[in-house]
Amino acid sequence: MRARPVQGGGGERRRHRRVPFDRPCWCEGDDVTLYVRFANASEGGSFLRTAIALDVGRRARLAWFSPEIQDEVVAEVEVVWRSSDRPNEPGPRGMGLRFLSFEKNGERFLDILRRSGGDKDAAS
Repeated sequence: MRARPVQGGGGERRRHRRVPFDRPCWCEGDDVTLYVRFANASEGGSFLRTAIALDVGRRARLAWFSPEIQDEVVAEVEVVWRSSDRPNEPGPRGMGLRFLSFEKNGERFLDILRRSGGDKDAAS
């Protein structure tokens, strides 16, 4: 299945409202696979809680099960920031990701976020 580009998902921080999104996922890079948890998600990207973060600029594949649609969601992402690069800022350890494309169930996932309140631009 070909990956589909994300529509309207810019790389600016806080362009889209974040929605709490606590569930496990697989994050697969070129030479590493991590089993981590989402902390939140938006139409533009997500934050994963992890003590081991990929390098900024690195691309990866995320895969997780969505109980709302009873199927897997798969996305290609890019690391845009890491908490380890911001030692003076409070908050959980992890990495911020930008959605580049979805390989599976992307529109269905985005619909879930919109229904959860993640459809309007906000500086949250």
